[in-house]
Amino acid sequence: MNTMKNTIFILCISLLIAACGSQEDQVASLEKEVLTLHDEVMPKLDDVMSLKSKIATEIQRIDSLQNEGITGNKLAEERMKLTDITQKLTDSDAMMMNWMRNYKGDSAKKLKPDAAIQYFNSEKEKMLEVQNFTTKSIHDAKAILN
Repeated sequence: MNTMKNTIFILCISLLIAACGSQEDQVASLEKEVLTLHDEVMPKLDDVMSLKSKIATEIQRIDSLQNEGITGNKLAEERMKLTDITQKLTDSDAMMMNWMRNYKGDSAKKLKPDAAIQYFNSEKEKMLEVQNFTTKSIHDAKAILN
């Protein structure tokens, strides 16, 4: 009977250790996903800055035409679109910088596994939002410049 209790006890401990290991693996996996997303988006910020510069040049061209007395609804509409996409590119950059400033991965790894999993899932969602917004902003900027 004592052997049976010991066997059950050892089995329970083994399952508990396996469950904790599984959650710790999940935490590590989620953290890796978040950092991979970050690493995919970060180089796109170079594109964001380059596109903002090209758009600024285009806005200056339109302003020069208007200063010379060349006006029209089409120019005004084009300038508004360029200004709008510039703001979206700026917002994209700000979203990434804000995410990086608020990311607390090292602290999250010290939390209980359930809390860490919740944190990294939340950060993954935030990074997906940054990625989608950045990708769309770049796409829209390239489309307007062509």
